Amino acid sequence: MTDFLDVLIVLLVLIWLWTRFKKYKADKQDDHQHEHNNKQDEALAVVVVKEDLNSKPIVVEDVDGEVDYLQLAAEKGREAKLAMREKNNVEAWELIQQQKHFYSQLTDQQSISISITEMIGLDSNVSKDLANILRLEKKHKDALVHIIYWVANSKSVTKDQESKLRAYFNRAKLTGPTVDDVMDYCLAAGIKEFHVIQNDVDSWV
Repeated sequence: MTDFLDVLIVLLVLIWLWTRFKKYKADKQDDHQHEHNNKQDEALAVVVVKEDLNSKPIVVEDVDGEVDYLQLAAEKGREAKLAMREKNNVEAWELIQQQKHFYSQLTDQQSISISITEMIGLDSNVSKDLANILRLEKKHKDALVHIIYWVANSKSVTKDQESKLRAYFNRAKLTGPTVDDVMDYCLAAGIKEFHVIQNDVDSWV
């Protein structure tokens, strides 16, 4: 009987030891899996950080991908008028030249169909301000060229334009044509390019 009990105790001890061994193995496997998962998470975090550090800012463009030159020109025009009000004529002149440059860029845009008449109409419209700056610098002949460019390429001549043309003509003191001749020149059919007007005014002196 004693031998049976001894064998039973040994079996129970072996079963207990086997159970503990299996639990130990299972715990070790769980620890290894947990450590592996942590390493994967850390590696993923490093990758995300690297991607964030190397990422470039997103460039937002218009749907058509083109620059709005009309808007840019309008902004320069507003800045120029502000500079003139502050009597900063040098800055105003530069801003108006930038405005004219933006108008010239319109002809290169595929999405905009603009005729030479429309282009000169936009360009000549700012010559009123350029003439005013030249007047303040007492460059009256040059100022008259700009006034003629503005008036001659307008769709219709207003009373204000006629009045300014006469005033600028009188300051220029031309010895050739009369002011009425210059007005007729402005009203003649067709567009008037700036360099042509410049040459004509030079011939009137």
